Amino acid sequence: MKKWLSHTNSTVLSVAVIGIFILLTLFLNSLGGFQLDLTSNKQYTLSDQSLTAIKNVQDDVNILVLIVENANNTVLNREVTDMVEEYTKRSNKLKMKQYNLTQEPALASKYGITGSSIVLEQGDRYKVVDIAGLFTAYGDGTDGSYQFTGEEKLTQALMNLSTTETQKMVFLTGHEELSLNQMGALRSSLEQNNVTTEELQLNQAGKVPEDADVLAIIGPQRDVSDAELKAIRTYMNNGGKLLVSLGFAEDMKSSWKNIDALIADYGVVDEHAVMVDNKQASTMGPLWVVPEYGSHAITDKLAENKLYPMLSLSIALSSKEQDKYNLSPLMYSSSDSYGEKYIGGLLQNETNNDTAVDVQGPVELGYAVDTKDGKPKAIILGSSIFMQDSEIASGGNRDLILNIVNYLIEKEDGLTIRPRVQEGFEIAYLNGKQARTIFFAAIVVFPLIFVVIGVFLWWRRRRV
Repeated sequence: MKKWLSHTNSTVLSVAVIGIFILLTLFLNSLGGFQLDLTSNKQYTLSDQSLTAIKNVQDDVNILVLIVENANNTVLNREVTDMVEEYTKRSNKLKMKQYNLTQEPALASKYGITGSSIVLEQGDRYKVVDIAGLFTAYGDGTDGSYQFTGEEKLTQALMNLSTTETQKMVFLTGHEELSLNQMGALRSSLEQNNVTTEELQLNQAGKVPEDADVLAIIGPQRDVSDAELKAIRTYMNNGGKLLVSLGFAEDMKSSWKNIDALIADYGVVDEHAVMVDNKQASTMGPLWVVPEYGSHAITDKLAENKLYPMLSLSIALSSKEQDKYNLSPLMYSSSDSYGEKYIGGLLQNETNNDTAVDVQGPVELGYAVDTKDGKPKAIILGSSIFMQDSEIASGGNRDLILNIVNYLIEKEDGLTIRPRVQEGFEIAYLNGKQARTIFFAAIVVFPLIFVVIGVFLWWRRRRV
């Protein structure tokens, strides 16, 4: 009888455990997309911006993941498909379809792609995201670590898919500015943001295009002509917006008469001094300044997330009294910095803080210029190298310039989504003693513990 009751209790307990398991499964299933991301940096958690973009999708969107499968990109393909699945879990408007590109030449021809891509299709409109461009080496890349920018680019494509509105940004050329070829990463990000880009030879065109939302002058080495200055002022007086990002030039004090006059229209003064900052400089030297942010819509979220830019050969700026615009400092150097005015000595690696001549820190390195009714008018920066392809991925460089452009074109839904950093695998080298300890624990100790527990349980049941 006692033995029968024991078996009955065991049966009831087993049924109860199975019942609890079924109820728990049903409960977890009712939570829908519930999941717990236990990675240290929330590697698999979508940002609030992405969740908002997904929520705002009104019509069905097919997300086609077109990949080339081989042994070298299996992990990267898995990362892309996992990310897309995270989007589709959160809206029944998003449908994912996966294809092997080598087996679907018709799709490659339809969308004009030659490599692995994500295609977002809504009706007869589509956006293409190049998968190869989502991965960049992190650090020196020797350990296999990489950055994954898939969320930012996929969310931006999703937001831009449902709108036909575009903005136009023209980049002045003819004065040895940074060209769009040197800013390919920035150009790609702007185009993903529905901002078209083109270069402008103002001395040939004679005027800034009327449909240009922003005129950008990035890193000029030579001054603009009187005629060009007049054309720029005409554009600005007719409602245009301006981005001036100064570049280092040895003779800038004597040669930048018209550029200085242009920024002076908005209350900004070029001090013709190169910043040296021994306190907040990066490890690359005191001419690479890591500035602090002023309080502004452009910089507040960047400061909150500690996304600080790295500026090389920055030009010191200051402001002057004027009645037409409101000026807001965007960035400034530390109190231990100074602006070197003796450029000749600087070029010979000779610089000393001459307090009687040099500009004393903290020094402003950028201004936002708004109209009296709070509308953006111009951004004046003391540095431009941070926009070129070799530097834009450093620190918060990319985030800063995209926030600036979004602010100028008054695009409130502009994105700042940080890349996911996937750490490479580390090889652990063990000495002989460590290897023997691990072998003994895994092969002898743990199995022996389970054997002892099993024998003990068997012996107890035998006594019952």
